[in-house]
Amino acid sequence: MRRCRTLKFSLFVSPSLIIIGAFAIILLAFNIIVSQYTNRIASEHIHSQFSTFSLYSKNEENWKITKNESGYGLTTAYVVLDESEKAIDPSPPWLNPEEEAMVEYITSFYQQNLHDLRNGKILSFTHQDQAYRIRMGTYYGYYDGYMVFEDEKNIENHQYEILVYTNVTPLTSFGATVNHILWILMVCVLLLALFWLFLRSNKLDLAFKKLNAYIVLAGDRKTLPENATFAYEEFYKVAGTIRSMTEMIDRAENAQKQFFSNASHELKTPLMSIQGYAEGLQSGIIKDKEKCLSVIIRETQKMALLINDILLLSKMDAANKQIRQKTFDLRELILYCIGVVETTAQQNEIRLLVDIADNLILCCGDESGMERAVLNILTNALRYTKSVIEIICRQDTAGISLIIADDGNGIEPKDLPHIFERFYKGSGGNFGIGLSITQEVIQQHHGTISVDSKPGKTIFQILLPAYQ
Repeated sequence: MRRCRTLKFSLFVSPSLIIIGAFAIILLAFNIIVSQYTNRIASEHIHSQFSTFSLYSKNEENWKITKNESGYGLTTAYVVLDESEKAIDPSPPWLNPEEEAMVEYITSFYQQNLHDLRNGKILSFTHQDQAYRIRMGTYYGYYDGYMVFEDEKNIENHQYEILVYTNVTPLTSFGATVNHILWILMVCVLLLALFWLFLRSNKLDLAFKKLNAYIVLAGDRKTLPENATFAYEEFYKVAGTIRSMTEMIDRAENAQKQFFSNASHELKTPLMSIQGYAEGLQSGIIKDKEKCLSVIIRETQKMALLINDILLLSKMDAANKQIRQKTFDLRELILYCIGVVETTAQQNEIRLLVDIADNLILCCGDESGMERAVLNILTNALRYTKSVIEIICRQDTAGISLIIADDGNGIEPKDLPHIFERFYKGSGGNFGIGLSITQEVIQQHHGTISVDSKPGKTIFQILLPAYQ
């Protein structure tokens, strides 16, 4: 059996993941922004340093020095390498050991990253816990000890590599400091959130225990408190749903008890009648055997009808809404049902007005079930009508419509909302099964059934999907 996570576990995990995810996105975005900003500032400083070198000694008046105003006080320096890749500016003797070590490191870094530097890329490196950005420029000319001048006619022209680097430690230190602050802030926010969730979870536990006790009362079929209080609005809705379900169950149980009471009575009466006539025949008291047998047969049929209804209802439940799929002509089925009740209608001087399409009306499903549904409505109409029953059946692109209307006294308003409920017996009803069977059959065929009733007119309408 699969183990499910507890609500408390989910309550802690989800917000924690959201907080960690949000801070992770913030950290990632901040580091990307700081990295891009650092590279831009470093590029500006390096470009400023390169602008101090002149390539055109004949046009000194056009020299342009780029002024750097970054405001971060970044230091920028350079190393000039000759064709033998030795540092000539700054050149020995160096001012201090740190400068000597830096020149040696820059020279080594140049040799290791020659390809990328010659492609004009700005590279990063760390030396003695300091962060730097470096870019290389290549010049042809002659070096006068301070500048590289380009002069194509000068026989002293040589190739020089100038490596300009800038110290971006202030910017990277700022980014690292903010990162530490964000990490500390994330931990603090996470701890505060978990503490708050812990307090809320205890309250939630108490609320669920109270709701569970309410549900247990409903399950034990005990009287539910009228003014139960809960901590959350949603729990009131759950309690209302439980109360409604309990009331529905009570109504169903009462209806079922009433049904069995009615069914027992309905079975007892014909059984007593059958028993009386049978004993009369056996003792010879009753001389009119034909009349006796006709009564026995009629009462037997009445019992058989009730028993068949009960068995059909049980069978429909056991079938789990699955029906036999068969294509049949609904028009022929309705005409057959009319033929079944026609004799009874004539005997009671009831007219049957039939208006059914001439063409085939194909349906797919259980033909016998549909036949039972239509017969249930027709027999109900025969029981309550005064003089006429209308049967109308039409098919269009929207589907199939079957209307059965009678001119009886109508259904009582108090009975109308419940006539399709199982075991509900309205005024003048039999067992409270027929219309519930009809509704289930129609629903199994993906259709709907509705009723509109008033004094002098009761209309049952069945809507079925068109056969595809």
